[in-house]
Amino acid sequence: MNRCQECAIKHPERKCEECNNFVQPSPLRRVPSPPIKVILEDENGKKYPANILVLNTTEFGIETEAPVPGRYTIKLQENLSVEVAGVPFRGKNNVHVFDILRVQREQEASSRLNKEEFQLLTGNMGELVQELSHYLPKYLRESVKKKLLAEVEKSEMLKALKVGRVMKYEGGRFRHLSGQNDLDIPMEEAEKLMRRVIRGAMHQREVIISADGKKVFDFHGMPFDHKSGGLLAFDVTEVIEKERKMHQQEMQAYRDAIAAVTGGRMHLLSKEKIEKLISEGEELVKGRVREAHEIPQARQVIREILTNLDDQKRHMIELCLSEALTNALKHAGGGYWQIRQLKDAVRIIVKDKGSGIKTSELARATLMQHYSTKDSLGCGFTLMLYYTDSLYLYTGTSGTTLAMDFGVTQSNCNNLEKEYSMK
Repeated sequence: MNRCQECAIKHPERKCEECNNFVQPSPLRRVPSPPIKVILEDENGKKYPANILVLNTTEFGIETEAPVPGRYTIKLQENLSVEVAGVPFRGKNNVHVFDILRVQREQEASSRLNKEEFQLLTGNMGELVQELSHYLPKYLRESVKKKLLAEVEKSEMLKALKVGRVMKYEGGRFRHLSGQNDLDIPMEEAEKLMRRVIRGAMHQREVIISADGKKVFDFHGMPFDHKSGGLLAFDVTEVIEKERKMHQQEMQAYRDAIAAVTGGRMHLLSKEKIEKLISEGEELVKGRVREAHEIPQARQVIREILTNLDDQKRHMIELCLSEALTNALKHAGGGYWQIRQLKDAVRIIVKDKGSGIKTSELARATLMQHYSTKDSLGCGFTLMLYYTDSLYLYTGTSGTTLAMDFGVTQSNCNNLEKEYSMK
C-alpha cells in the first residue's frame, strides 16, 4: 500500500497540499491562497471544475471530480494552455497529482512552466508590481509603483469577488497577469484606452459598456514607459445593478413619504414618466429664460395667454412660474418653460439642465420652508406646492423637470382654446 493510501485511512483530515510526498518540494513549490480555479477539459470536450491546491513548474496538485487517470487540457489564458495527466496513486479522495505533459504558448511549446507562467499562477501582486516597475526610469519608479499598488489593492479586493482582471499591455498585445482569467472584456476598447494612456503618459480611467449593452466595465490604465502599461479591468455590472435597485427602492420610499406629507399633491416621477406627462395636452406657448430680466417677460406672456382666467388664478400661475424659473436660473443657469392645456387644467412646465437635487437632500430641499443649500429649491417651492393642485417633479444628473397643474373649469378651457387659436 503506498503512502497516499495509508494517509487516506490513517489521516483522512490531513491536507494533501501540506504533504511533501504529494507535489515534490522545490524552490518553486507554491500553495496558492485561495486555490486557483480552473477547468479540466478531456479529449471529448467534457469539462470538469477544478482547484489547483499546490504546484511547481512540472506538476499540479488538483482537487477535482475528473476521472483519474486521464489526460486533460487547462486553458490558463487565450494563448496559453497546459496539458496534464492524472497520477492515480498520488493523492486521496478527489485530490490527485497531475503531471504537466505540455505547455503550449502560441507557436511554441515546452514540458514545464517558465518563470513568467509560474508567476501568472502564484505570483504575489506586490512582487509583480515590483518586477514591472523595475524597468522604469528611477525618477518615475517610486511614484508609478505607489499608484499601481493602490490600483492593485482595489483589484485584489475585486479579484476575490471574481470580477477583476490585471493585464500588461506592450507592443500592441495584452498579457494576463492576475485576476479572473476568463473575464470577457471588450479588448478593442481596452487597447484604445492603453494607447491614450501611453501616449499621454498618465493614468486614465474609463467606464465601458459592452456592445450588447449587458455588461459594464471599469478600466484603469497605468503607463509604465513610452511603450507599455498596465490595465486593471473590472466587471461592475452587478454592482451597478444593485446600486440601481437600491436607488429605485430609496426613491419609492421618498415618493410614498412625500405623497403622504403633501396629501397626495406632490409626486416624484421617473424620467420616463415625467417625459410622458409633459407631452400630454396641447401646447399653448413656450419660452426660455437665461437672464433674470426674462422672468417678468414670461409672466407677461401668461397674462396675455390666460385672459379668460380670473385674476386670482392667473396671479397664482404667474407667481409659481416666476418661482420655478428663479430656481432654474439660480441652480442651472436658466431653463425652458411651457404652458399646456389639459381637459380641465392648465399645466406649467419648467425644465433645466442642471446637476439635479441629491437624493439625500430631496425631502428637505422640497418640503422644508427655510432649508437652504445649493441644491435646495428654497422657500419658493413651498409656495408652489401651496398654490398648485398637483405638482410633479423629476430630478437627476441630467437636470430637473417640474410640472404644476392648476385646475380650471371646462368653460375656461374652451375659452382658452378659442383665445389661443385666434392668436
